[in-house]
Amino acid sequence: MLIRLAVLLLLTIGSTLVHGKLTYRWGMPIDFQKNDEVVRSVPKQLGNWNYVEDAKPMQEGVIKELGVTEYVSRVYSNGTDSVTFLLMAGKTGRLIRHTPDICYASTGNTFLREPTPVTLNVDGKPHEFRVLPIRPSSDLSGDFVVVYGFAHAGEFQSPANPRLTYHGQPAVEKIQVLCKCDPDKLGEIPEYAKPFIEEVCRYMQREQGKK
Repeated sequence: MLIRLAVLLLLTIGSTLVHGKLTYRWGMPIDFQKNDEVVRSVPKQLGNWNYVEDAKPMQEGVIKELGVTEYVSRVYSNGTDSVTFLLMAGKTGRLIRHTPDICYASTGNTFLREPTPVTLNVDGKPHEFRVLPIRPSSDLSGDFVVVYGFAHAGEFQSPANPRLTYHGQPAVEKIQVLCKCDPDKLGEIPEYAKPFIEEVCRYMQREQGKK
């Protein structure tokens, strides 16, 4: 009888500890805390680009589904052009599963081209993204481009198999930049948006280098 009670007690304690760890009952792990701080601290001035306003907030259901622990959603402008900027931090497994080609397809949008990998060299360091040109399901807005990738250790990547690339990493950041679409360069980052993305890369290199 005592042996059965002891086994039952061990199973109960074990399952409680596992559940507590998975749900962060005793606080967020240090990896999440550091990534969250990097996201929260994105400046409202990035080079010649300045904060205009907060963009559309993420819905609570989406935050939970993606495992997002922190995010910023903003519009920036250089005085002539503007971009919509979304940077998220969260649980690697969930966040890397939901790339824009999956999310935007589910809402009835049309892709003008498959996601195209591109590389930006910033201060001698390569950063990899994917460019997805989209025709929205609504006629109220024009075609646009989503530039997206994942960040870890100050470097943006957009691997074909992110699960393999980020295996074992508990936390990761994800970037999405929405820009006006250039119909003649569907597979490229719009020229006007490159300086903004380069400034984001510099920020990530600098801040994650402190981690």
